Amino acid sequence: MTKKAKIKRILFVVLALGVFTSCLHKMYDALDWQSKKVTVDGKIPEWSNPLRFYDYKSKINYAITNDRKNLYLAMKISDEVLKAKIIRGGMEFRIDTLGKKSFPIAFIFPIANQMVIEQHKRMEVQPERKAGEKPDRSVMNQKLLGQAKEAHLIGFKPPLGGNQSLINNPSGISAAINIDSLGIMYYEAAIPFSTFYKKELTASDTNKVFSYEIKVNALPAPPEHKGGGGEREMGSGMHGGGGGMGGGHHGGGMGGGGMHSGGHGSNGANTSANSELYESNKITTTLKFSYK
Repeated sequence: MTKKAKIKRILFVVLALGVFTSCLHKMYDALDWQSKKVTVDGKIPEWSNPLRFYDYKSKINYAITNDRKNLYLAMKISDEVLKAKIIRGGMEFRIDTLGKKSFPIAFIFPIANQMVIEQHKRMEVQPERKAGEKPDRSVMNQKLLGQAKEAHLIGFKPPLGGNQSLINNPSGISAAINIDSLGIMYYEAAIPFSTFYKKELTASDTNKVFSYEIKVNALPAPPEHKGGGGEREMGSGMHGGGGGMGGGHHGGGMGGGGMHSGGHGSNGANTSANSELYESNKITTTLKFSYK
C-alpha cells in the first residue's frame, strides 16, 4: 500500500469515528420541570403562557413537562377546524419509552364518538342554509366536551387498558378540556409514571430519552354529492368562510369562497379548506427528563 493510500485510509477511519461518536452523543432538549402543582381542569394558570412549543404546521401551542411522579401535557388551540377535529374525532398522546418512535403507549382523550361522527356526516351533506344562517357550533362543542368523561388507554400496565373513566380514577390519570369565553381551547393531561414506566423518576432518568407524538385524528370524509351546499355551509360555519388550517401560514385573511361570487369559485375554495378536516395532524418530538 502506498503512503498516499495509507493516509486516505487513516483519514477515512478518523472521519467514521467522528460521525459515530457524534451519533452516540446526540444532544436532546430536556422537558421543563413542573414546579407548580397542576390542577387538571382545562385551565392553565400554573403553566407559562405562551406554552413552550409551537408547531406551525398544525398550529398547536403545547408543552410537555414532568416532575418526579407525573408526565404532563398542556395545549392551547385557537384554530376552529382543529378544535372541531379534536372534539369530534379525538386526540392521541403517544409515548415511546425507548425513544424509537414506535409509540406503543397511547393515551386517547377525547375519544372519537361514532354517534358524533355520524352527526358530522349529516351536517356535511345537509342542504345549504339560508343566507346568514349558521349553526351554533359553540353550544354543540360545549355539549360534546361535557360528555367527554373517558380516555382510552393502550400499552399501560395492567389492569389499565381500554376505556377508563377519568372521574376520580384511582391510577391518578386525569385529563380535561376547556373552551374559554374567547373561544380558545385548553387541554391538560397528567399521567403518572407508575402507570406505564416506574413508580417515580430518579436522577439517573435524566439520561433517559422518550419520544412523544401528539396526533389529532382526521374526521371521515363525507360521501361525494352534487351541489356542494353542505361544504359551503361547513366552511363558513367552521372557519369564518375560508382559510382552513393552512391559511395562517400564508397570511390567510378571510380565505375561501364566501367573498367571491359564483357557485363554482366559492365551492372550490371551501372544499380546499374543508379538506383539512379529513387529514390527521401529528407532532413528534424526542426529549429527556428533568429532575430536581
